[in-house]
Amino acid sequence: MTNNYSILIADDEPIECIALEMLLKNNFPDLTVLPSVSNGIDLVARAGQDHPDIAIVDINMPGLNGLDALDMIRGQNPEMKIIIHSAYSEFEYAKRAFALNASDYMVKPVQKPAFLDTMKRILDSLGAQKQERSSRETIHRLTGEVHRLAEHDIMASILLGEINDQTARIFLDSLNHEYEGGFLVTVKHPENTAFPRASDARSPWDPNNQSPWDPKAVQKILASLNQICLCLGRVHYQDLLLYLIPGAGVGEGNYRQWTGHLLESLHLPFAFGVSSWKFTLDELPGAWKESSSVLMGRQESGVFFFEYAPCRHGQNVFRHQEEPLSRLLASGQTDQCLDSIDRLLQKAAALEVPLESLKTNSACFLLSLHRKTADLRSFPFYASGCVPGPWKELWNSASYQELKENLDLAVGQLAKLLARPMNKSWEYVTKALLCIQKMYPQDISLEDVAQLAGISPFYLSRLLKQELNETFVEILTKTRISEALILLQDPKKTIRQIGEEVGYSNTTYFYKVFKKQTGMTVGEVRRTL
Repeated sequence: MTNNYSILIADDEPIECIALEMLLKNNFPDLTVLPSVSNGIDLVARAGQDHPDIAIVDINMPGLNGLDALDMIRGQNPEMKIIIHSAYSEFEYAKRAFALNASDYMVKPVQKPAFLDTMKRILDSLGAQKQERSSRETIHRLTGEVHRLAEHDIMASILLGEINDQTARIFLDSLNHEYEGGFLVTVKHPENTAFPRASDARSPWDPNNQSPWDPKAVQKILASLNQICLCLGRVHYQDLLLYLIPGAGVGEGNYRQWTGHLLESLHLPFAFGVSSWKFTLDELPGAWKESSSVLMGRQESGVFFFEYAPCRHGQNVFRHQEEPLSRLLASGQTDQCLDSIDRLLQKAAALEVPLESLKTNSACFLLSLHRKTADLRSFPFYASGCVPGPWKELWNSASYQELKENLDLAVGQLAKLLARPMNKSWEYVTKALLCIQKMYPQDISLEDVAQLAGISPFYLSRLLKQELNETFVEILTKTRISEALILLQDPKKTIRQIGEEVGYSNTTYFYKVFKKQTGMTVGEVRRTL
């Protein structure tokens, strides 16, 4: 058995070609003998066209000798078996032939027993290689399936809180470069409720199956969804959990409409609870609670979305206050500014604005105050020391009183910086900060900013560390994240758009940097705005 291998003969002597063809056809009937060629140029062309498994090549041929032709072919077909068939027995020819990894070197006229033995050995080698390659492919395929199953199970365990934080972190870090957002769907079909059975003729579920979560039925729904997006499925108690990761074009801004249309098109008489959009993998553990909570107590089928509780009365007490308060700070009226902020916080407490929302609103207010004050004084935005220190302090506030103290402290620090006398060092730092503030969306370096500021990169680096206790990279990063927080207040902008506008073309990397700088995920911040 030759498994339909092919062989090409290259020899300028027709009688030799005929003799070899007869030997091959009589002794290896399953072997495909390609039309022979008589020169090295045709050998190269035919080998590139037909990709033979074996080549019998004469050395001395017109145009291009056999060894030179094989040298050209080797790069394109490294696995092709070569038999040198030549009237030359010189050692140098044989040495070069074996350098080309020739299987044998046979001197004309060919001896039938030796030739047949060589062919059997080569065909056996090809068969073994084919079997090995098939085994590797099978192992690779099975390994891939195992990895997918493992990933599926680990993801489900993370969603359900069944895995320790360290293991989850390792897994999530391994996937983060590919993750751009998704959400969890909990599907309920309780046994003793008003829900109809899955007997609808339009349903892909087996109407004769008493269990709605029969493995075959689950596979049907997963197969249907995986044609549209990445879907991981798992039955948990009486619920079917579906984690959906849509492709490009679907994000936090339009996933509800997309999901509603998708689930309704399945024509399944079940209740679907849909979590909020999860911007990062870190947010996944909360998805199950969200998606299942919206189905509690429901007796009807349909698609239901989790809604975050908005600020009471939709109240943001800082709205439209940045302009007047920045004028107070710019004119040196710090006490009056602090008194006004205290009154705003008292108003928020009286309205029972949720603390989480108030913390985010306070951080946004502080950044806007910094920006407007800096504009009034032609002062670098970053020079106020606005981020990330006050952010983490504000967001870690455990009470209204602690939030008030942290906000007052941040505003007081800004006032002190505004009153700082200008010296030569501070003048260079100011120039550099203004350059960063203007150029932060671009791919800029310390060298670029130093050139614009009119000093050496080494001197600028030393001044930044001396005056602000920050490196250039730290300042650039904090400037970008500051701008991102301001942009997050615009609900029309997607997270991807915001990341790109502040200098992060990689959305996943933007997520990581944002959380590292602020202590909160992008999703957590946006949902409390």
